[in-house]
Amino acid sequence: MNNKTYVKQKVPSLYTALSTGSDANGTVVYGAVNPFVLQYGQNVQIVLNNLDAALHPFHLHGHAFQVVAKAASNAGIFNGDTSAFPSTPMRRDTVTVNANSYIVLRFVADNPGVQLFHCHIEWHVEMGLSATFIEAPEELQASLTVPENHYSACAAESLPTAGNAAGNTVNMTDLTGANTAMPNPDYG
Repeated sequence: MNNKTYVKQKVPSLYTALSTGSDANGTVVYGAVNPFVLQYGQNVQIVLNNLDAALHPFHLHGHAFQVVAKAASNAGIFNGDTSAFPSTPMRRDTVTVNANSYIVLRFVADNPGVQLFHCHIEWHVEMGLSATFIEAPEELQASLTVPENHYSACAAESLPTAGNAAGNTVNMTDLTGANTAMPNPDYG
């Protein structure tokens, strides 16, 4: 997405959002997860141009979005014209973008958390066709208590649960050691 491949980080994005204070409002702390930081109540519009000859069913966690445009196959990219947007768009959490075409989606960022937006074809996810919406990170920090068994599960897998994407808890913008490429071999 946006010519960037989603790469799993050392620290899961939820724990980065919870442990980096006001730095959680910047995208750099999340590493290569295609992060978009959203403020609470923000109106979000996603334009997804599919430059591929295949269909892609896209799913957004945490929301039922409005589908304001869905073009037929081979319609090309979205040209910005909003005049045909419906006054009452359908709501979904998954929609297919046709081949060589586009979709335009809208939602309100009113669910503090870390929401994944991804192609619902599993091997496309494994290849990095995902983005991360970090919604209202400071509200999230103030409202979410992570159960201890979640931390225990991460400890069992040797996953750090604090700091930026690289696990740095001192300098949040220093991503030295963060994952920057897909694993090789990729078992997806």
